[in-house]
Amino acid sequence: MTAARALWRSAREPSAVNRQPRRGEAVSTAHGLRLTAHDLMTEYLAIPPAREVRGTVAAPPSKSATNRALILAALSETEVEIECPLVSEDTRALVRCLTAMGASVAASGLGLRVHGPLAVAPGFEVVLDAGESGTAARFLAALAAATPGRFLLTGSERLRERPIGELVHALLSCGARIEYAHEQEHLPVEIDGGSLRSGRVTVDASRSSQFLSALLLTGPALPDGLEVSSAGAVASAPYVATTLECVRAFGHEVIGSPPARASGAWTIGPIRVTRGRDSVARYRVPGDYSSALPLLACAGMVGGNVTVTGLVWPSGDADAGALPVLERMGLAIERSADAITARSRGGALRPVTVVATDFPDAVPALAALAARAVGRSHLEGIAHLRLKESDRIDSIASLLTAAGSGAQALAGGLVVEGGSALPPAGPPRKLPTFGDHRIAMAAALLSLALPDLLIENPACVAKSYPHFFADLETLLVR
Repeated sequence: MTAARALWRSAREPSAVNRQPRRGEAVSTAHGLRLTAHDLMTEYLAIPPAREVRGTVAAPPSKSATNRALILAALSETEVEIECPLVSEDTRALVRCLTAMGASVAASGLGLRVHGPLAVAPGFEVVLDAGESGTAARFLAALAAATPGRFLLTGSERLRERPIGELVHALLSCGARIEYAHEQEHLPVEIDGGSLRSGRVTVDASRSSQFLSALLLTGPALPDGLEVSSAGAVASAPYVATTLECVRAFGHEVIGSPPARASGAWTIGPIRVTRGRDSVARYRVPGDYSSALPLLACAGMVGGNVTVTGLVWPSGDADAGALPVLERMGLAIERSADAITARSRGGALRPVTVVATDFPDAVPALAALAARAVGRSHLEGIAHLRLKESDRIDSIASLLTAAGSGAQALAGGLVVEGGSALPPAGPPRKLPTFGDHRIAMAAALLSLALPDLLIENPACVAKSYPHFFADLETLLVR
């Protein structure tokens, strides 16, 4: 069996008994792995360790840019062709919701053709199900408030646990009529669309920059735009810069001060966004640094070199800020206009202490690398990771512990006790991913260097990078 075929090998192999195990009861397989009833219903992925990595991979399109482009194109009365959009669970969820709001979305030879106007017929309530996508939910909350119609915005069980109260509070201050359907500060929410007014708005974005981005993207939908400011520090502020780049690229007017950093904290605004006079006909989605980081980190995990094409440099992408961290850990990083290469320098990786507030999606991959560095690493300023697809601080600590590394979850950070020694061969160990795409990618990194690991629920990478494991396989040398 080739390694590619082994990628989707399931742990649903025959057990040593003929009856189904009861809940919580374990059975043994021929490989010495103890499986519970839950395990027999779960897919696991086995990646044999690699000697090194070598090759070139095209970066998947940016999820952040695709989602922003979809919103802005849906606000255009003339057709916009979005070239090379990301096709993933998150972007599909947003397309479904925008279509339900009246947008026209059709496939084209280069990607998608999208245009508005947005509106819902009177007397109907449209359900907007954002699935697992926090980005879609936050963006749609603001957009629906500016769109005529009645909406019920909801999502998955995990998404209903994630915060939206700060954004709702800001929208209410500008006249929006929104009510919580069940629990305060959380989805689902009922929105009386078309109630949002132009004006000035301040939002607390200390837990998510998406609250700011949602308001900025909605500015062009209002007659006189919106003037948006942050109330204090902003989490993951570079994503707001990405939003402003997209708004300008679609021809809208942005007036105000750029994001500013003082004493280590970002503040934003006031920034006024108003509708531009001329619509654009085409927007090309750049490559995704968030998804490229695990591939580049492979060179540090097992040695070799990896080139990821389609990454614009210089870049304001939030996770491009993690490249200097890879260099500090011992990798050589080569930057060109449309590609990034990571090369192993040989020798042990170095531990780091880093404030990772601005590049949160890179943290799982950095933590996996830190597990192979000799010494103690500190990843700080990441309290907002507890509000992602999983509680990523606890998830990363559990993942590293399951792989045999030392890790401690702190309130707003992680401590990783790394070491380069390989553990002795033994029975397979299951790596939990908590249904989180970034945790699954970090688990893949660990599997390249450590034997006998099984990655739980590998299909969760479809949220942002459906072909991650196939692309990873092309780089492996065994």
